[in-house]
Amino acid sequence: MNIIMKKYIWLLAALVVFAFASCEKTEPFDTQSQDDAPLILVPYETESGQISLTQVDPETPLVDSVIVTPSRYTTVNWYLDGQLVFTGPKIEKCFLAGKYALTIEAVTTAGKRTTRSGTLTVNPGAEDPYSAAPDAGRHIVPGLATSITGQHLTKVAEMLITQDVLGEQIAQTLLPTTATDDQIDFTLPAMEDGTYYLRFKDADGKLYGADKISVHNGVLALAGYKSFIPNQEWVITGVNLENVVSVKVGDVVVTELTATNLSVTLTGPDVPLGEHTLSIQNADGSPVRFGTDTDAPTEVTTLATLETTLWEGSCVVNWGDVNVKILSATMEEVPVGVNIYVYYNVPSAEYHALRVTNDWWDFDLLPQVDGMADNKPNPYPFEFTQAGLDAITRTGSMLVTGFGLEITKVTYK
Repeated sequence: MNIIMKKYIWLLAALVVFAFASCEKTEPFDTQSQDDAPLILVPYETESGQISLTQVDPETPLVDSVIVTPSRYTTVNWYLDGQLVFTGPKIEKCFLAGKYALTIEAVTTAGKRTTRSGTLTVNPGAEDPYSAAPDAGRHIVPGLATSITGQHLTKVAEMLITQDVLGEQIAQTLLPTTATDDQIDFTLPAMEDGTYYLRFKDADGKLYGADKISVHNGVLALAGYKSFIPNQEWVITGVNLENVVSVKVGDVVVTELTATNLSVTLTGPDVPLGEHTLSIQNADGSPVRFGTDTDAPTEVTTLATLETTLWEGSCVVNWGDVNVKILSATMEEVPVGVNIYVYYNVPSAEYHALRVTNDWWDFDLLPQVDGMADNKPNPYPFEFTQAGLDAITRTGSMLVTGFGLEITKVTYK
């Protein structure tokens, strides 16, 4: 081996030793910093920008995870209706039945934050007492007898009112006046205006969710204002309405009316069919609020129509568990031979079906119609026959049922 080759070998050996020594001393390079803007990588943002989570029932914990960056410097907070209910990247927690506004917040140690928003729906158990608030809101007036519908309501021993989403701090406890399996009656004691959670308690002390209520102490129109027939009697019901002096539909002001504590009766103004702006004024110039949502606006849209409304609200039908019930006393006022119209929306569901039957489910006024999401008429019409009226009278009510549809109105013309 010549001298040049020996020098080359020694140089190569030195480089190898240096390389190993360098590797042993080098620390990993971390690109995360507390000054980085936080990002929520999972859950993914949908096209609408909203996320939707579902808890299968109150006994099964909601389990979900959030991936954020910079993970070493970021805290994840979970909020329902603006109330902090959990802190951590992975939630595993039970909530009471109902629908909640969900916010997931990522905040760094430097105070930088970002959020994801959406909804959490907690389904009731199959045998749980439950009552779902319609999307338009559930408006309750203290001192006024109130009825709400639901399932298994005879199990309710107490009704609890709280502004705590977890139901740990109770503002008011009351007993139901009467209860059947699908309806519960009660009178709310004196309470301040606001949005509250309604909770049920059974005889064993178990707590159940029943969505929300909005408490109102002022002048409020609750029903009858969403539509009217021109030149026919129009009755708007509510509470503290005795001082109403005018009803304005579009540009037409009606001052010939009869006002009592619970109603305003007038002749529907002769205006073109279609939608119009509606407002109601008290003698002191103050506006009447409408029970349409938790904000209770002073102006709403009303519909001038030739149809008479039998029922209006929000009910996502689920066969025998949840349906629209119209009593025989109401249906006996409907002339035989007219068309009845069922108005509906089509939420996401496994399938969509509509059926109109009597309270014993032994006579169909409208046999089951499947595929309601496939460009079916809306409203969906059917003829009201003498046989249908007889079946309703015999059993006590007409049921609008089916699956996967939100029923919003039932009328006839």
